[in-house]
Parts: sequence; structure tokens; C-alpha cells
Amino acid sequence: MEKLNVIQVGVGGFGLSWLEILRDFDQIDLVGVVDLDEKNLEKASERLVSSSVSFYQNHLQAFRELEADIAVIVTPPQTHKKLAIDALEAGMYVFMEKPITQEYKDAVALLEISRSYEKFVMISQNYRWRPEIEAIRQAVQNGEIGTVEYGEWNFRRATKFGGWRDQYNEILIEDMSIHHFDMLRHILRKDPTSIYAKSMRPSWSWFGGNPVASAIITFDDDVFINYFGSWVTQGKETSWNGEVRLVGSKGMIELSDDLPTITVGGEAPERLELPDMPFTDREYSIYELVQAIRENRKPITSIEDNIKSFSMVGTALESIEQGKELRF
Repeated sequence: MEKLNVIQVGVGGFGLSWLEILRDFDQIDLVGVVDLDEKNLEKASERLVSSSVSFYQNHLQAFRELEADIAVIVTPPQTHKKLAIDALEAGMYVFMEKPITQEYKDAVALLEISRSYEKFVMISQNYRWRPEIEAIRQAVQNGEIGTVEYGEWNFRRATKFGGWRDQYNEILIEDMSIHHFDMLRHILRKDPTSIYAKSMRPSWSWFGGNPVASAIITFDDDVFINYFGSWVTQGKETSWNGEVRLVGSKGMIELSDDLPTITVGGEAPERLELPDMPFTDREYSIYELVQAIRENRKPITSIEDNIKSFSMVGTALESIEQGKELRF
């Protein structure tokens, strides 16, 4: 089967790890790399062994000169809208790191613009594609704990990024919580109906904005979720997935240290069996991208779907600003 040609835009920091994933994925050919910083391009060149990859500091030049099927965008969110539109205009599919954009209004605008093009825009929501999350999703959807009525999602890390993330007003909600919000939609197969969020900045925080937030989220059928997250925690940290407890009419599912368990009735907790997956995490995101193109369909995390997860971010920010519960 003929491989798909890819241009990666952005190879600073996290972009280098994406470069390695694309380099090693056997269904694509990396034909171009773009970054404004020449030092980033030098580092990228060191990770690649192919002499057929071209390097650019101008994405428009790369889009003009290279024959590519896909633009993979791994840049700060405030640049996503323009880069995505330029890639669509050049006739490419667009694959972007989350979130869609920095501001929700720009994501809505990009969604509307993207509908004018034949090629789709896909957002990477790689946390969906982890075996422990898939095990929980399958158990919930198979009714193994009955009807889920409430749950808790707790996330605690102490992470120093530096750079643009330190300048966000609501860094946890804006940059991290999208993963957890998206997983909730994915696991429950329900959409949110209301949210009431608050945030704060501890005195010891190294972030300029608020890295601690809490939200009460109601989903379809009145499923009640209590969400808490901190990026400046003290003491024991959770995994990046967080700690999860979903309670249903027949039992409970928990995720702790990335180990999913199920408790039904008065029985002892049992480990949920992890499913076999062709790929996991970010590799699965690329796999889904390629499969969607091959099958001439929208990917599962297309912008049309992911806007629903990102709306939870936008509405949570409004709730924090207004100090009240808001409906979707």
C-alpha cells in the first residue's frame, strides 16, 4: 500500500518526540520538517536518518514545494488556526496536537472554515487510546457496573514546563484538563450539559496563572462528575491519566496508578483485563488518521467531535470568570 507523505510543523520540545513517532510509523513518509528556530531544525535533523527529508523555516514555502498528504502541527495553540487553514488551502489533511486553538472562539471559527474544504482536520486525543482507558470504556459500555450515575476524577502532578505555558491565566484548564474532559466523553459516551468551575494559584506555584482547578460537571442523563486537578501538587502524584472512580447501579470501576479494577456488589475488586490494541497512545492517533484517510471517513477525533470536548474547556473558563454554573 502506498505510503502517505507528511510534513511536520513544529519540532521544538514535544515536537521532537512526535518526529520520532512519525519517522518510525511504517505507513507514512516524512518528507518535510518546519520550524522557525534553526536550532530546532538541527536537532530534528540529528533524529532523522533519511536524506529525503527537506527542512524549512517557512511553512508556506514547504507547503508549496513539497507534495504531501498530511500536515502534522505540533506548535503552541495560538498558532494552530492559521497553520491549519494554510494546510487546508494547500490541499492537505490536518492533524494537530490538542487543544484545537488557545481560545474557544477560534476553534469554532476554524471548524466553520474547515467545512469549506474536502480534507478533514483531526485533533490528537492520545489519552483515549491507552489500554487501561479502553478497558474502562468497554466495561462501562457493556453495562458491567450498571448505569453510571456519578464519579470522581482527580489529577495531581507537579510539572515545570517553562516557556509559553507559564503565561496562561488558567493553565490547568486550558492545557491539561482537555485530556480528562475528552476521556469522560469517550468513556461515558455522553456529552456535558452543565459545568461549575473554580480555580486558584497556591503561593508556591511556579505558574503565572492558576494551576489548580475544580469543576462539578453534569453529563447527559444527569451523570454527576466531581473533577479536581493540580499541576503544583505536594506529595504523592497521580499518573497523567489521574485517579478515577465511576459508580453505577451494580458496582464501581476505579483507576489508580493506571491499574483499572471493577467491584460488583459486595465482592472484592478484580483487575479489568487490558484489551489488545494494534497501537496505543500517540501511535494510535496516527493509525486512526491513516485509517480514516484510507477509508474515506472522518476520524473519531475530528474537529467536529473534538469541539464538544473543547467546549468543556471554554465553558469552564467562562464559569470561573462569572463565578456560576453554566449550561452548554
